[in-house]
This record gives sequence, structure tokens and C-alpha cells, in this order.
Amino acid sequence: MKHYFGQALIILVLGSLFGLVYNALSPSGIPLFAAQDTTVTGFKMMTTDEVMLYMKEKKASIVVVDARSPEEFGLGHIPGAINIPDTDVENYYKKYQDKLKRAELIIVYCSGGSCGSSEEVASQLIKKGIPASRVAVHQDGLPGWIKAKNPIEFGDGK
Repeated sequence: MKHYFGQALIILVLGSLFGLVYNALSPSGIPLFAAQDTTVTGFKMMTTDEVMLYMKEKKASIVVVDARSPEEFGLGHIPGAINIPDTDVENYYKKYQDKLKRAELIIVYCSGGSCGSSEEVASQLIKKGIPASRVAVHQDGLPGWIKAKNPIEFGDGK
């Protein structure tokens, strides 16, 4: 019986170690320690109320970025938002880089919840030289915006 217990313990330890190493090396690994108010990459997470407040206070110096596909963007987006889909950041960034570099704050959103596109676009903007202190992610996304009874625009934003 002791022999089986020892083997089970070894398997448990090796399995746990393998899982931790895999998680640490995986690009989609789960952070083991939660950051407070920021993600691991340094951008701020904002609620719908915070986004609304910033948009009212500093509308001219804020750029709102929709990280969803162009098709989803056309079906409805936050008024004044530009579309930089997470699948083509490079090309869309070139189109908007002057506007993004001048912005005091860039708020990126997607479909909310566990969408992940907004975090990806925010990370790419930081990698392209936008200071992390000027990049935020709207954690509630478009569903949170709509739930708060805010207006949306339709079309491609041109």
C-alpha cells in the first residue's frame, strides 16, 4: 500500500510541475498572481462608468478603439470609435497611427467578458510604442456600454 501511495505522490508532483511549466510558457497561460487594477502588460482596466466619465471630460483627447472584426464594427459600435481588429493590427495601426500617438488616452474594447481581443490590441499598441499609461481596456465591452443605455453608431465609421 505504501508503494502505491509513493507512486501516486510522484505522479501528482510531476503532473503539477509539468502543468506549471506549460502554463508559464504558453502564450495563453493563466497568470498565477493577479495584478491590481492593471493586467500583466500594464494597461488599466476600466468599467463602463469610467469610460463614460473620461469621454465626457476629455472627449477631444481620447481615442476609442473597437477591437472586433470590421463586420461586427459595422453592426454597431461606440460613437466615434475607430476599428482596429485584433486579426490585423499592423495594417489598421498604420492607418490611425498619427491619431493614436497624439491621444492622451486610448480606450480599447471588444465584446466584453472573456473576449480577449481588446487586451490583444492594447498589448500590440504598447509594443508599437504607445505608453502603457495611455492605454486602457474597457472590461465591460460593447455589451456593458449598451446595458448602460448609451448610444451606438452603425456602419463602418466613414
